[in-house]
Amino acid sequence: MKKSGCKIAGISALAAVMCCALLAGCVGQELSGDFNEEEVKKATEHVITLINDQDSAGLRELCTVRMREALTDDVLKQIYEAIGEGGQFENIEDMSVAGTTDASSGEEFAVVVARAKYEIKTFTFTISFTKQMKLAGLYYR
Repeated sequence: MKKSGCKIAGISALAAVMCCALLAGCVGQELSGDFNEEEVKKATEHVITLINDQDSAGLRELCTVRMREALTDDVLKQIYEAIGEGGQFENIEDMSVAGTTDASSGEEFAVVVARAKYEIKTFTFTISFTKQMKLAGLYYR
């Protein structure tokens, strides 16, 4: 029950912040030329490192205003507990980068799906960034 509660609370709070377009199908859309794919991948690795290190201040520094507001201490605690159940971080196994555009605002995002292997289980992170490389969305399963 605790495990599900953490996952649901973290997902609910963070999914609310993500634009519908980010959730509805970034697959197959090309990354905008306004993004550097290697920079996006490095930023994704950095976000995963901050999560593994439980560095709340570091995460919030990277965030858009909306994400910063969504990443409350309680939400971050739930994320850290859920990821902690995976055991020791080992490596990022796979990373896919795509682009998407928010239909209502026209804002473009880079979206990365990264499979991170931990000692006990593997998590899939979906992380999105604005053109200014601000963390705009975070989802894990």
